[in-house]
Amino acid sequence: MRSASSAVRLVAGALFTLGLVGLAHASADPIADLERDVARLEQELDALEPGDPSTDRFRQRASELSDEVVYLRVKARHHHRAGGTGSGVDESELAAVRRELADLRADLDRAFGRSAGLEVPAGTAIQVSLEDPISSRTARVEDLLSGRVLHDVVVGDRVAIPEGTRVRGIVRDVEPARRPSKAGRLELEFDALYTDGERHDIDARISELQEGSGAAKKAGIGAVVGAVVGGLIGGKDGAIAGVLIGGGGAVAGTRGEDVELPAGAVLTIRLERPLSLP
Repeated sequence: MRSASSAVRLVAGALFTLGLVGLAHASADPIADLERDVARLEQELDALEPGDPSTDRFRQRASELSDEVVYLRVKARHHHRAGGTGSGVDESELAAVRRELADLRADLDRAFGRSAGLEVPAGTAIQVSLEDPISSRTARVEDLLSGRVLHDVVVGDRVAIPEGTRVRGIVRDVEPARRPSKAGRLELEFDALYTDGERHDIDARISELQEGSGAAKKAGIGAVVGAVVGGLIGGKDGAIAGVLIGGGGAVAGTRGEDVELPAGAVLTIRLERPLSLP
């Protein structure tokens, strides 16, 4: 059985062989996030009692996760060599590894009596202010965006997610407008937030777009809801152009127009699954 430390060396060695250690911007690379998370988990496992059959099982699972991440990295490399754009890896493959990683962490917590601390339930609404503008005219699939939580998220009598917490989003799908009648479309997912220097994976979609006056355009199921938001957010140049469609976090422009979400735009996102925080 391969030890956790050897698995870490395997990941590092494979990356060196593939020539991807110096990736230009690791934070824009979803596979790099998985590599860091698996390596961190393996370091925690290395600190546990050696020779314990239960920890050996956990180490084996971590080793298998490492192998899966290496496979994704190799697949991405071949995709890029062939001239492909984006990560070259299906989102379903990334999501499957994230789930396995979350399951392993949860099993470790149960096995060693470690409390997850606080659980933010699925369906919780979080108001986020965008830090940078984004447009269906210029955005590309897998582009990242960043926002800040506007108000404390409280669970019971405790602040689970403080105001100012950074939230990361990613462009899952985008279509620029085509005049005269084809509207732009932008589908966003929020996949991580950062508290006390730690990253926490989330699965969240936009449920509301809010203009400066505080009015909101809510997402409906299977239909366009609301009209183009003409309010100003964050100044005179901060007009939102777009309406929510369906329930999957997609925003569409009007006929022949692109979606424009300016810096300072207020989005309400909802958690699709519970979030455990220390």
